[in-house]
Amino acid sequence: MKRALLAIIAMFAVVLPIAATTTAGAQSGGGEATYTIQFRNITEGQFLTPPNWAAHTGDAGIFTRRTEASPGLQAVAENGGVPILAAELQAAVDEAGLGVSGVGADAPLAPGEQITWEFTTDSPYLSIASMLICTNDGFAGLDSYRLPRIDEGHRVVRLRAYDAGTEINTENRADLVPAPFCGDGGGTGESNPELAENGRVQLHRTLRGVGDLPDSFDWQGRVAEIVITRNNPTPSYTVSFENITDGQYFTPPNWIAHDDDQSVFTVGQPASPGVQAVAENGGVPILAAELAAAMDGTGNGVSGVGAEAPIGPGETVTFSFSSKEDTFSLVSMLICTNDGFGGIDGVGLPGASGQSRTVDVRAFDAGTEINTENRADLVPAPFCGDGGGTGESNPELAEGWVVTPHRTLRGVGDIGAEFDWVGHVARVTITRN
Repeated sequence: MKRALLAIIAMFAVVLPIAATTTAGAQSGGGEATYTIQFRNITEGQFLTPPNWAAHTGDAGIFTRRTEASPGLQAVAENGGVPILAAELQAAVDEAGLGVSGVGADAPLAPGEQITWEFTTDSPYLSIASMLICTNDGFAGLDSYRLPRIDEGHRVVRLRAYDAGTEINTENRADLVPAPFCGDGGGTGESNPELAENGRVQLHRTLRGVGDLPDSFDWQGRVAEIVITRNNPTPSYTVSFENITDGQYFTPPNWIAHDDDQSVFTVGQPASPGVQAVAENGGVPILAAELAAAMDGTGNGVSGVGAEAPIGPGETVTFSFSSKEDTFSLVSMLICTNDGFGGIDGVGLPGASGQSRTVDVRAFDAGTEINTENRADLVPAPFCGDGGGTGESNPELAEGWVVTPHRTLRGVGDIGAEFDWVGHVARVTITRN
């Protein structure tokens, strides 16, 4: 029996949202992903029922041309039976053990109206069906469309009109669902067995003007437009920082994930005020503020401090972050030096989940202070031996030079040889989670 469309619309609350079922798999060429669907009615006069949709494997779908429509699709195309197809699709994805389905709105879509929904799935294909309400058995359809892969951005697809083949297209209001927006009058809510076609799904040839339905309900070409966007999640990373010197301590490392056209320090160029503050006085908060300001200027990236206390010889600290940027930099003072620091600038982050990148960190001289190697000229750190500086910079030691590789300690002051190093000073391992 043909049911009144408004009564069926009242049932939507019972079936929204359709429960999703997903199973891990790699059938979409990128694992589980979240998608945003924008669905727009692009006709000038037709209303559309809330779209039934399913994300599924290649052996499923909603319809196939020249084959008989499923009971659920017949119910949508002839009577606006959205809940019937919703239940049918949910049963199909439950049986396959892979997929997700639902209904994209809770009311009919007027001409030009757009709705949006999201879902998460491993399945690679999308199918949609939505009744052209002011027709006998027409529907907008999309079957087994490949969802975007990673980094493909979004796709725009225009949906064709199909005829479910269940009822002759009389184009008379008396034979349609009693929808108020199809003009004065309307159907009785009863199916007329004399109009049964027992046909198969085919393209709809638009309205032919054979009944009392006004021309304003006709359409040209496609009837709906969807925009499919794959919402790639923000990658997360775990970083380990290992002090590989025999005697030096490091300040907690300042780090930043940033655009590849940015730089924290450059050999042969003056150090920024923040890098100078770290390298000469251990001014971790100063550089942290500088890096945060740099991000605020671009609107991109993320920065932080990787530990809460100095890092002793052989000690490792670990920290994590999430960022869509693909470049990483780090600065940490060699505490028992005048203005030495360990640093990496502009290292590419790993590009795939589970991938790691290890970087051996070189020592650099910030060029802000002559390397006297005397405790009286260092920061007053207890682990640099007895005595220590005042915590004040000595203007007589100012160099005003540029960042250079640090040539290790030369034994010219009262700092012992145990604070020297050979080669690299730290090891950084970055893993994409």
